[in-house]
Amino acid sequence: MKALACTLVAILAMVWSPAAAVALDITFDEVVSVGNPLVTTLDVHGYRFTGSFRTIDAPGGTLPSNGSAVYLHQEASGPGITVTRAEGGPFILYAFDAVGQVNLAGRRVGGDLLSATYGVSSLPGFAHFSVPPAWSNLQAATFTGLLPGEFGLDDVGVGEGATSVAEPATLALAAITVLGGCVVALTRQRRGAFRHR
Repeated sequence: MKALACTLVAILAMVWSPAAAVALDITFDEVVSVGNPLVTTLDVHGYRFTGSFRTIDAPGGTLPSNGSAVYLHQEASGPGITVTRAEGGPFILYAFDAVGQVNLAGRRVGGDLLSATYGVSSLPGFAHFSVPPAWSNLQAATFTGLLPGEFGLDDVGVGEGATSVAEPATLALAAITVLGGCVVALTRQRRGAFRHR
């Protein structure tokens, strides 16, 4: 019986594997914005954006349109836009859209620092940038415009990282395995009871 229990535990350990959390694309489209107001703190989908920036709902002039209802815009004199989880937990940064040249600085849990620079494509307007997998377990990430310092930010791809939740098919396989093991154990136990009589 102990051998069967050990076998079942081993099978469960093999099928129970960490699954990556679903990435969240923060578009800012649900943010209430009228007249491109200046904002210092913005909470969206459990993430907090801080700095001194505008929520752009009326692009025009030097403010390009990317077809989005709202995006963030950092003016040349701004300190950058920092993103954190609202409750303070670690997160992963997957991607973002930007117009202008952007420096990205990250601080990981434990104090490690990351840095990268992204420039716009040859097309005017917003460009999409993927962020390497090393940008995980982050406490904060800060987007700062480079010369002349002004930039736009939209479609920030974030996630909470790996979780220890098995997929439904894996759970079903594990349940069938455990059930089968119980049936085999009960059958053996009954056969043993009849032999002793």
